[in-house]
Amino acid sequence: MGAPAKKDAFPPTRTDYIDDELNRGTSGRQNVNRHIMEVYAWPLKVYFLGTKDRWLGEPEEIVQGFFASRLEMPNFFADWKRNGMKLRHWLINGFCFYLKEEHRRRSRHPRPGSEAPEPYYEDERAIEKMDLQCIVAFVRSALEMAEKICMDQDLATHWRIFHAHYYGGRPYASIASEFGVHPTRAAVMARTARRKFIHALRELFRRDGVAEESIDAEIRNLLRQAGIDLREEEQGENEE
Repeated sequence: MGAPAKKDAFPPTRTDYIDDELNRGTSGRQNVNRHIMEVYAWPLKVYFLGTKDRWLGEPEEIVQGFFASRLEMPNFFADWKRNGMKLRHWLINGFCFYLKEEHRRRSRHPRPGSEAPEPYYEDERAIEKMDLQCIVAFVRSALEMAEKICMDQDLATHWRIFHAHYYGGRPYASIASEFGVHPTRAAVMARTARRKFIHALRELFRRDGVAEESIDAEIRNLLRQAGIDLREEEQGENEE
């Protein structure tokens, strides 16, 4: 019997969502592009504002130019899957190349009376910066997704209690009196909504290409780096 196959040190990029959408043709491609622009535009704008290439233009203009340049490339997503990067890292690498292209283009055709500065890049820190901005964007998007789910499932009060406790920093005793429930009940309701939020957050990481077995660890790591604490209480984990 031959030696067992060596396990790949880099788990394959999960692309189920994007593959499913792309297989639907033009409308699916539009959905994928829309998702990327909705989730990743803000982190890219923040990253751009932290560079010395702000002279290139307004953040909205630059980021939209990047999306227009890359998202319509026929092999953009196929190249990403072959590369195996997380989507956010693929995007920030592409964005850095785009800034260099813009710098060269505008240096060849400078505005009258202006002299373009030398390009400045911190490529080794670009991924780290993108990670921190993306977790904020992912949390925002997950909140929107989870709130919609709660509203659709008649869990509006659960959502408001969750938001008041985790984001308003209010104790359950205070929240419970406002909503006319016992503090223990308020905690259970908040955990129900929290699970919707964590599910939505995991889905965003899954779409980003994080391997299934690594999602929870990556969420904890990035939340910790961003100073966000969403630790689950040890008690009362059962769904009501």
